[in-house]
Amino acid sequence: MRDYSFPRRLILLALVASTACTDGGKKTPGVPESASADTLAPFPCTHFEDLRRFLPETLEGLTRAGDGGSTGRYGDVSVSEAERSFTHGEEREVKVRIVDTTLGKKLGQAIRAAAEEGRDRAQNDPTAPIFWKDKEAVGFVRYDASTGQAEASLLVGNRYVVAVSSRGYPGTVEVRRVARDIDLEGLARLDRAPGGADHQ
Repeated sequence: MRDYSFPRRLILLALVASTACTDGGKKTPGVPESASADTLAPFPCTHFEDLRRFLPETLEGLTRAGDGGSTGRYGDVSVSEAERSFTHGEEREVKVRIVDTTLGKKLGQAIRAAAEEGRDRAQNDPTAPIFWKDKEAVGFVRYDASTGQAEASLLVGNRYVVAVSSRGYPGTVEVRRVARDIDLEGLARLDRAPGGADHQ
């Protein structure tokens, strides 16, 4: 089975960095309090509230359990992320997370490499990669039969990372369905933050 630890480490790094960012991006960690907003470089990531618009509002058979989001800087890394979770008791859970980060280039390379490595897998293989040209998305899929956990990690519009994870479902059908139903085309076209640099 393919070792996905490299792309997962990058994704986890981006997400851990985001936990140090303040909700709403009102304060930038590591910047002196006396610094004027005019002296800060334009924020290079899309605000989490704009990312949140692309999260599913509902999922059939599940109850919306919680939302999360943050935008900010952590050292030299800038991250915005929005997350929404859905549950059905203790039996089933689906989480959707959208991330925009200055680590995007490395994340994108890792996701594309993982997808390309699995390109020859049969379409009925639960870990067959995702190549959705119509949605400007490419990604890899993982499934652990022993825990019933599945995950799809997609690079959208060569910039945004969309991660859909599930627990309590057989195979990867659910994560693929949820990912496919997201407006990935719209996300791919989402304008960059005003003045933001191209960090891909």
